[in-house]
This record gives sequence, structure tokens and C-alpha cells, in this order.
Amino acid sequence: MKKLRVFQTVKTTDAARGGSSLYSIKRSVPGFFTKSLGTVLLFLLMIPYLITFLFGNLKEGEDNSSAWQNLDTISEEDFLVVNETVLGVEEIPLELYIADRLARSIDNDFELEALKAQAVLIRSGLLLSAAESGEGTRSIHITDKDYGTIQGTEKIYEAAAQTKGVYLAYENLPVSGSYFAVSNGSTRNSEELGLTEYPYLKSVSCSRDFLSKDYASSVRYDKTEFDRIWDKTLPFQITEEEILKNETISKEKGIDDINLYRDSAGYVLYLSRGEKYISGEQFRDAYLLSSASFHFIEEDTKIIITSEGVGHGLGMSQFTANEMAKEGEDYIKILSCFFPDTFLKKI
Repeated sequence: MKKLRVFQTVKTTDAARGGSSLYSIKRSVPGFFTKSLGTVLLFLLMIPYLITFLFGNLKEGEDNSSAWQNLDTISEEDFLVVNETVLGVEEIPLELYIADRLARSIDNDFELEALKAQAVLIRSGLLLSAAESGEGTRSIHITDKDYGTIQGTEKIYEAAAQTKGVYLAYENLPVSGSYFAVSNGSTRNSEELGLTEYPYLKSVSCSRDFLSKDYASSVRYDKTEFDRIWDKTLPFQITEEEILKNETISKEKGIDDINLYRDSAGYVLYLSRGEKYISGEQFRDAYLLSSASFHFIEEDTKIIITSEGVGHGLGMSQFTANEMAKEGEDYIKILSCFFPDTFLKKI
């Protein structure tokens, strides 16, 4: 399965708080009285039963997806987020972690309903991770070095509390919970990116995102520096024939000998120069762009790259979600707009 990790953008602005103490407990265990023949025989007889008791319910490669058919029978208090960092391992109650993550992933001054929509997406993504891990349905393993580094506002905790246990589902499984800050005017269709396992990520109009103060940005490179960065970026193994199999993908001329391949939302999927191809997300990271929706402008020996939007463009635009909330829409309406054919469930 292709993972969506490359498209999971989280704005981390967390603050330090708390710690944990580890205690070592010594116990005195009575010695086994080996001189008693009856005791030895009883122990030997019990070995098969002990093995069955301890290991009899383990099945190699068991599919645990069926457990997710009955999430409504499990309490959210049963889920633990296991955070593994260089400082050690800490077990965090699911809802406590969601409130902390919420404070770090969205503007805390946004409308309550927009914050609630974001909380549901965070919870959904965590539950999906647990389902895909195969490590049991109630243990969610993460590595989050920024946990506990910011104090959330009262509105943040209210949003998490009012959606406690609620997650977004598609065909009885939690959704990926993809979100980003600002679109270029619409969200992206996952099928155009080859992410066919996320059919609920469709292109949705976000016509007011251009009002965001972060909508447009630009970077400037000297041509020699531009070429140096291009040369050191690893190639993406794909051909033009493979790209253009999807009729919604369009090809256009960029600068010099660079070609751009855009999806239907206007984001650059791939770039080619000679025999070398790189993905739009690779280019975005290499050239420090705010999104993969960009255009080139040549100016003497300089190349200016202008970007529209902030983030990968898949899932929920936080800016549009907040605009909808300002107009009186609740988080249920917001989520149904960005994730068609999904439905809300509760642990």
C-alpha cells in the first residue's frame, strides 16, 4: 500500500510541559521447592496448559481489520498513544494526545467548528495507524518529539472534548485524516497522484482561499544555483507515457528545457529535464516552496518561482474550513464537504 506520509503536513508550534518519572520495583519471589516430587510432577503436567494459556491465542499474520467493525463497543480510554523518543517511551491517553496535537496543527484562533473538524481528522488518522500497524487495535505507536511543548487554549480543549471519540470512516475503516493550511483554489484528487487507496480524497473547490495572507509567496534563485539544486535532486522513476495515461494530467513548457505536468487542480505532479524526472513534491522540498502549485518567471540571470497555497493540497483546507465555520457551518458539514462518501462514527 502506498503511504500518505509524504502528504501529511503538520505545523508544529508546541511548548514544553511536564515530565515523567520511572520507578524500579524489586520483588521477593519464593524459591521453587525442588525436593518435593509431587510438586515437580504437578509442574510438568501443567506445562502444556501454561503454553496454551500464554500463546494459544496468537495467530501469525492475523488480519485485525475485523476488530474495526466494532469500534463502537470500545471506550476511547482503552486507547493509548505510545510515544517513542530518545528520552524514552511514554504512554499517553488518546484524547489527551489529540488535544496536544490539535494545538500544534492549526491556528488556535480559528472558529470552534473548524477546530472540531481538525480534531476529528487527527483522531481518524491515529486510529487508522493503529489498524494498519498490526500491533493490536488499542496501541498507537508514534514518534513525536514535540509532544507537550505547547499549552493549548481553552477553545482547543473544548474542540477536543466536544468531539471525544468521534472519527471519520470510509467503508468501516478510519480515514487518513489528511489536511493542509491553504489551497491554490481547490483541493487535489488522490487518484491523479496514484493514491487509489484513498478514494475519498476528491477535488473540492476552495474559492476563498486566495483571501488568506499566506496564499501567495515567491523565492528567487540564481540560474547556476537553480541548476545545482536540480542536479543533486534524486530522479523519480517514471516515464512521460506513464504520467499522461491519466487524461486529466496536462503537460506544459516551463523554463529552458523543463517540462511541467500538472494535475486537474493545477498542482505540479512531475517535472522533466532531458531524461530526468522529479516529482512536484520533491521540487517543492528542494527549492523551499510553500506548495507544489507554482510557476516560473525568468529575470536576467535569476529564476523566480511563485507559489499559490500552503501545503500538499490533499484533504481539508484549514482556511476554507474556518471560512465555512464563520458562515455558520458545523464540523459535520465541513468534513462532509472535503471527504465525500465518508461518515462519522464514535468509539
